[in-house]
Amino acid sequence: MVPEWLSMLTAAGSAALVDAASTDAWQAARERFARLLGRGDPDRTEAAARRLDELRRVADLPGNERELADARHAWRLRLQDLLEDHPDAVGDLRSAIAELPPPRTASAAMNRQENRAHDHGTVNAVLNGDLTIHRTRPAASDG
Repeated sequence: MVPEWLSMLTAAGSAALVDAASTDAWQAARERFARLLGRGDPDRTEAAARRLDELRRVADLPGNERELADARHAWRLRLQDLLEDHPDAVGDLRSAIAELPPPRTASAAMNRQENRAHDHGTVNAVLNGDLTIHRTRPAASDG
């Protein structure tokens, strides 16, 4: 089981990284995360750079909400793997996150969302790519 602090850190890292893919901060973020993931190995650094280039391509697609949600999940797992294999990289990941603009997306682990339906309405809520639909039922009439 992944400790909560590790899960929250990697969620923050993946959200910030994915959001940065469509900003002017991208090139610096790409270089920083490629080095972080490569851990000094040129082949691993190059492989990470290719994955990051693919993230940028996805970020530039129109109507990409589902793909970005998938990317956040994939990068969260990659960052968890990194920290499980290299616990000494925690400080480097925190520094890399601190250099990025704050994420625009909500993280279920860090934010709460409340939606209310009134007068028998329907609420559609999307959080981290999961669509939840809530319908209220009319009250039984008295008679």
